[in-house]
Amino acid sequence: LAERPFHIGDWIKINNVEGNIESLGFWSTRVRTFYNSVVTVPNAMLLTATVDNLGLRQYRRYSTKLGIKYDTAPNKIDAFCEGIKTLIKEHPNMRHDVFHVFFNDFSSSSLDIMVYCFFIAPDWNSELKYRHIFLLSIVRLASELGISFAYPSQSIYMEKIKE
Repeated sequence: LAERPFHIGDWIKINNVEGNIESLGFWSTRVRTFYNSVVTVPNAMLLTATVDNLGLRQYRRYSTKLGIKYDTAPNKIDAFCEGIKTLIKEHPNMRHDVFHVFFNDFSSSSLDIMVYCFFIAPDWNSELKYRHIFLLSIVRLASELGISFAYPSQSIYMEKIKE
């Protein structure tokens, strides 16, 4: 505690408690959870607990898989991946030196494009705003390239039986 690993307002995770520091007392620390409850953590526990101060992150990781339809032509898959890379490089609030965008897997209902990148955002609200802008840009890119997103589906093939 003497090292001051967190301050009032920081988003922290201590064992199974996650939320914002609401108050720092001599005997305990109060954390407002995202369910709006308050958890009192004895400071004695903090002496041995691992404290993850999520509020001090320089970057906020975003990782997803975009499922596109199986009938997407290979050249369109390449163009889509390259287009997403360009969106990341041009986004002013994204890390430009570390990111990955690849055709990554054959799923049961889609061809999966992995997008792994980082937002430069001081807080969750900013992260959501930047993510919104980025995801809308991906939807626009897909529309421009004529790429359709997949959804869980099955095809049934009926064979004509000879009598």
